[in-house]
Amino acid sequence: MRRWGVARLSFVLVTLAAACGGSSNKQQHDSAGPTADGPSLDTCPILPANHIFNTPIDSLPVDPHSSDYLTTIGGTRKLHLDLGTQTDQQATDFYGIPWNTMHGGTDAWSTVAFKSTDPGLDWDPKPESDCGDGSHAVVRPCTTVASPQFPIPSNALVEGGINNAADEMPYGDHHLLVVDVDACRLWEGYHVYSPASGTWNIFGAAEFDLKSNALRPADWTSADAAGFPIMPLLLKADEASSGAIHHALRFTITSSKIRQAYVWPARHLTGNGTTSTTQPPMGQLFRLKADFQIPATFNVQSKAILQAMKTYGMYIADGGSDWYVSGEPSANWMDSTFSEVQSVAGSNFEAVDITAITSRSGFDVNSGAVP
Repeated sequence: MRRWGVARLSFVLVTLAAACGGSSNKQQHDSAGPTADGPSLDTCPILPANHIFNTPIDSLPVDPHSSDYLTTIGGTRKLHLDLGTQTDQQATDFYGIPWNTMHGGTDAWSTVAFKSTDPGLDWDPKPESDCGDGSHAVVRPCTTVASPQFPIPSNALVEGGINNAADEMPYGDHHLLVVDVDACRLWEGYHVYSPASGTWNIFGAAEFDLKSNALRPADWTSADAAGFPIMPLLLKADEASSGAIHHALRFTITSSKIRQAYVWPARHLTGNGTTSTTQPPMGQLFRLKADFQIPATFNVQSKAILQAMKTYGMYIADGGSDWYVSGEPSANWMDSTFSEVQSVAGSNFEAVDITAITSRSGFDVNSGAVP
């Protein structure tokens, strides 16, 4: 089995109250608000502690369209963990979205080409993409850089594996996620391939300052249809094994079931659905109902995952298969985690009314911060 090509740094919880104004963590939450603890990687926070993705939402009201949304998605359909235990990215059973780390200040960056031979990708991604220039400064949008660069570590892991055929790009998302631990910046690319020519081909790229609550510009996509960062919302084996996941998750539903609208904190919509309010908008937040009893017999990973779905919820981030919850590939996933989590049906969820936050004084639609 191939070893991971990048350093796998465990997530730890650090106290960020002094830096981010959070209060002490507690088991019961009177209202949605930041906790003192937020996920971190190396010396970098994975978004500020008061970011909505790191904020408990278990006390927010139910969205008035919740039952319609569940009917649209399918309440009898069960959760599916879109991840696997195979870590060899050339294997056919390499499932999940891997992520990489690198030292962007000292490691070499790669020159990339914004191109794709997929006939379905027939628009120009540069006006909504970020890239680096020769000095590794962030350029947004990437329309003025003649030779755009992207931080890509050696032996990079890419969703779906790396295809080295000359200028041959199979269909698929093929996300590349890279955390620059020097600058605490997250770089994410979509439809990323490394052909035999040696130039990485990318179709769309986004950069996120992990110390900032700033969202993507309004109506901009990212490597995710909703304009979200992907890596902060992934299920990670180390976190689940610790017994507590302190952030929200991402999941997909069929594209034609997503309304032609988006809600905060999403920034972008897709046009495959309709305008009907029976369809959830892009970025809609769901949570596992409070009265759902997590079986005591479930393993530590399953309990942590389901509790995170109660406390932090999960967001519609892209079109795909219904109730597919995204995570990293890792040999540390327990076999029983799959059968246990995937026994939970969609009818055990409810949509959350996010206007309980967006109507608060001090709310900024361009920020992920919870006032």
